[in-house]
Amino acid sequence: MSIVKISIDTNFHYYGSTRPTISPFVIAQFNLHAGDVVIGFQDDQEWEGIIGFDPTYPEEMEWYLDLNCSKEYSVSKEREEGRDEGRRAAYPIGEISGEVAVVTEMLSDGMEIEKVIKYTRLSRTRLENIQRRLSESNEE
Repeated sequence: MSIVKISIDTNFHYYGSTRPTISPFVIAQFNLHAGDVVIGFQDDQEWEGIIGFDPTYPEEMEWYLDLNCSKEYSVSKEREEGRDEGRRAAYPIGEISGEVAVVTEMLSDGMEIEKVIKYTRLSRTRLENIQRRLSESNEE
């Protein structure tokens, strides 16, 4: 089984740059747990580290990657370019997915489509489809 690789930002931390914060979304997405060994990557570096959790940290910063005593690896220029390309390609998909999730909650709370249109970039057709899907699931 291959080791999970996650993007990290050593500038975003609660305790120090050797414990960069990992978002709860990434933890859930990869089904990670405290004590798991993963590789965190940033720019042209990779580090093998251990997932940590500290409930005394602020809620959005409880999960981190402990890089103390970790192995450090260099990343080839080609891999770095590939990661940049992948990140740019995936950004719009993630952004739209997040917007769909928020819009779904707005519509399920009874907000009118006209009001939702004012605050979103999604088309009326897409909003009507989401609303129709919500109505159908409520009827079941």
